[in-house]
Amino acid sequence: MNNPMEITCAITGKPFTISPRKQKYLAERNLPLPRVASWETLKWIESFRNRIYLYNATCAFSSKAILSCIPPENGIPVYDTNIWNSEQWDATNYGIDYDFSKPFFVQLAALMKKVPLPAVTVVESTIENSPYVNGAVNLKNCYLTFICLDSQDCMFAWNVFNSSQVVDSVYCYFSELCFGCIDIDHCYNLLFCESCIRCSDSAFLFNCQACKNCFGCVNLSNKEYCWYNEQLSKEEFEKRRKSVNLGSKNTVAEEEKRFKDLRKKFPIKYYRGKNIENSSGNYLLNSKNCHHCYLTSDSQDCEDCIISLQAKDSFCVSSNRGAELLYNCQSGSNYDNQFCNECLFTKNLQYCLYCTNGTSDCFGCISLRKKQYCILNKQYSKEEYFSLIAKIKGQMLANDEYQDFFPKEMSPFYYNHSEAMSFFPLTKEQALAQGFKWQDDTIEPFTTTYHIPDDIKDVKDDILEQTLKCQKTGKKYRIVKQELEFCRKMGVPIATIAPIERITERSQFFAVHPLQTRACSHCLQPVETVYTDPELEVLCESCYQQKVF
Repeated sequence: MNNPMEITCAITGKPFTISPRKQKYLAERNLPLPRVASWETLKWIESFRNRIYLYNATCAFSSKAILSCIPPENGIPVYDTNIWNSEQWDATNYGIDYDFSKPFFVQLAALMKKVPLPAVTVVESTIENSPYVNGAVNLKNCYLTFICLDSQDCMFAWNVFNSSQVVDSVYCYFSELCFGCIDIDHCYNLLFCESCIRCSDSAFLFNCQACKNCFGCVNLSNKEYCWYNEQLSKEEFEKRRKSVNLGSKNTVAEEEKRFKDLRKKFPIKYYRGKNIENSSGNYLLNSKNCHHCYLTSDSQDCEDCIISLQAKDSFCVSSNRGAELLYNCQSGSNYDNQFCNECLFTKNLQYCLYCTNGTSDCFGCISLRKKQYCILNKQYSKEEYFSLIAKIKGQMLANDEYQDFFPKEMSPFYYNHSEAMSFFPLTKEQALAQGFKWQDDTIEPFTTTYHIPDDIKDVKDDILEQTLKCQKTGKKYRIVKQELEFCRKMGVPIATIAPIERITERSQFFAVHPLQTRACSHCLQPVETVYTDPELEVLCESCYQQKVF
């Protein structure tokens, strides 16, 4: 186990490598070697998670109408989240005996049609006046926000934390009064900015730090009154800024094109982030020995992870915080789990879904809380549990079941409505060919005589009474009062694309691309990077610091 091992992927037919560290992890737990490349496994795992798409459903406990992230036509019962988290029911009441005449996944899939799942992932006691949210904790006056924590007055946002008045933005942290932004941290009053830290009162910035009163700038640090990277006096800057009306859709489109063309002229570092050691991937922060990881921070000794915070010794893991010793898992703060989905605060689980609150030492269980030694939701003694588990694993190994994530057909979600579409976008034909489910959106024919004015200054209150037509999809959508007030306050145009389309479009900005080796454009040292466009000037860390800063 001191050398990498090469295996042919069962899905793509292409070779992939298993590191010595992963080999050691698997051997210590008597787990078989994977037969599917990590890239394909992550795509597979992400297809089991949906936060953005909500459906009209009925609570199977109370019969009340609720919103659910699980499509009702899939036949999976859902409970209102408060009920699901309560003591009003016990998931072990659905427990079944293991049947050795049937494959494990056939039995687990049948159980999944019976055990209720939470309709959405929210802590409702912390939600105030925030409809249509999911993946939410401690929100006030938010609307259509997903994976959003400790925030208020946010709209049409995805992965936003500790922020207020952040709209049409993704991956924003500790920020306020920001619109159309991607990947910003501790920022204030920004428009159309990307990958910025501690910037304020600016528009169209990329990779800037501690800048204020700047417009159309790239790779600047501690600057003020810069216009497309040109230093101006305060008077000249203010004069130019007043001449550009970002309340006009046409003007915004012109500036977007100009800024995009400018960005191509500047060098970029081979990865986004900082303070990493012996690591590879993109959007990395304060991490050590993390390889092929994306949107990962404060982690160490991990491989093939997406959205991984404060993680250790984990492989093929997505959307976790404080995880340790995980393998082929998604979501939550867990310890030493394998092949699990949407579990939280658990340990020593395998093939479990939606188990929480200290559940441990369980196999093939769904929606358990504070349980131990359960198989297919049935309670056993410690001795019975380990005796039966050994036999089940033996059967699964013989059936080639004990090495992959849950079968794709077990996902409650359509691929195009799952987070897989954000990180691994596919066409309908590609998704179906790879065994995923897909749902075509039903778009009702619709015409409107209402024309959205180009300039926000010309938008009247009557727009709140109109049903608008999305210019991208043809879907119907409405403008809410909170949105109109924000656009007027910030001086930005009214959107001509439906909210969910805007969110999903921005979320795909973080599509996970495979790393490739290329030479630093300056010193020619090899670097692993997602930036493969030969026209881009891609620099290693040392050259980037010398040339840019």
